[in-house]
Amino acid sequence: MILQDNLFTILSHEAGQPAFQVQLHRDWPIYKAHFPGHPITPGVCIVQMVQELLQVHLGRKVSLLGAKNVKYTSIVSPEEVTDLTVTFPKIDPQPDASLKVQAQVSAGDKLCTKLSATFR
Repeated sequence: MILQDNLFTILSHEAGQPAFQVQLHRDWPIYKAHFPGHPITPGVCIVQMVQELLQVHLGRKVSLLGAKNVKYTSIVSPEEVTDLTVTFPKIDPQPDASLKVQAQVSAGDKLCTKLSATFR
């Protein structure tokens, strides 16, 4: 499933910088089901968004091989937050051509998600 331009839109990405400003689309259908009357962004959608933004940054497709230490520290509700910052403090190429990646999703000064994952 492609979330870019469905769940979120990229507002900015500086060339060479692993940081993005994105805006969530409040009217995306997932919010009607997760959860009716009190919508939150599903964790799996946050991880997929991170993967898609990593692809934009790298200029190539990547696949998630595994996620380690995924921490959701704050709920991302489209009723309260629509603009997010997604950063990649670490993108470390491995000898087997995989990438060890650390990513963070924030709303203003509030950290919402931290994850460490391996992509190829």
